[in-house]
Amino acid sequence: MRLRCHCCRRDWPFDVTRCRCSCGGVLHIVGGPTFDLTRVRSGTEGMWRYREALPLPENATPVTLGEGWTPLVDVDWNDHPIRVKSESLNPTGSFKDRGATLLVTALSAAGVSEVVEDSSGNAGAALSAYAARGGLRATVYVPEHASAVKQAQIAVYGADVVAVPGSRTDTARAVLERVEAGAVYASHAYSPLYAHGMKTVAFELWEQCDGWAPSSVVVPVGHGGLLLGLDMGFSELLTAGLIEARPRLFGVQAEACAPLARAWRTGATEARPVKEGETVAGGVRISAPVWDQQVLAAVRRSGGAIVSVPDGETLRAQRQLARLGFYVEPTSALAVAALDSLMAGQSPGSRSPTVVVLTGSGFKTPPK
Repeated sequence: MRLRCHCCRRDWPFDVTRCRCSCGGVLHIVGGPTFDLTRVRSGTEGMWRYREALPLPENATPVTLGEGWTPLVDVDWNDHPIRVKSESLNPTGSFKDRGATLLVTALSAAGVSEVVEDSSGNAGAALSAYAARGGLRATVYVPEHASAVKQAQIAVYGADVVAVPGSRTDTARAVLERVEAGAVYASHAYSPLYAHGMKTVAFELWEQCDGWAPSSVVVPVGHGGLLLGLDMGFSELLTAGLIEARPRLFGVQAEACAPLARAWRTGATEARPVKEGETVAGGVRISAPVWDQQVLAAVRRSGGAIVSVPDGETLRAQRQLARLGFYVEPTSALAVAALDSLMAGQSPGSRSPTVVVLTGSGFKTPPK
């Protein structure tokens, strides 16, 4: 098992503390374990039932709060049957718990005792909780404009919260200064481990759909870690001969900050940075996605698309979801808001309907 740079193709020894290549490029894991049905731990609950498919040392002890195996619920959305995967019911209220549990487990096994991260909220809360569980000290840099509820959640786990004036990009720059000074970067954006935590969503969907892959999966996209994890997970299921085709993957961005959607519309293979506009969907307020080329390639490979949605539609979808019993933050509602246009012309009814991932709890962000 080793790390390989997407830019210069240089290989590095597998090191859980390394997030980037010396050239600045992002890294992915080569030669890691993949899904094997015979090695699923049937007596284990949550995402750790897939322990043998996760890139960890043999002696690593999971740092866990019981994350994963979130409900998959049938919903009638404007006369279209869909299923929603309620990742908002993970221990800290978001899908980021899957990446955090894997990353903190690896860092703990490597003897790391202190980490830093930058986040608009959910990733920081997840890291803080799992760091507390694993006995690591965490410092989380957040944009000053981040939800006060999310900042309070990060702090309550015992992490040091550093509020940075300016944009989300300014927050990333601030944490990188600490990293350059020697701090261990537990990054949800850069760590090659994070997407492997996310691929367990694909494994669960396959099991919850009785051995079928959904026809499509719709997710909000910032840096794109969840979408890449889904692509990775379904690719492993395809290679194992357990599904006949990968689902179409649809990424949804906020119209005010949509570099991937813009690149998709123009047919580009990489996204140019955009102005970081104001949006209620703060979780995807990313002007320069780290995994842009990989996300665009994964969506094309699946036959999906990347679209953007204005805030007004996002807030309407959030209210409509609440009337159906699902209270999610605006970033989660973003994916649902795109459904009407994505499903136009599709005939209702399918053995494997569209799945929408509800990524974060509404309790994290005060209602608008």
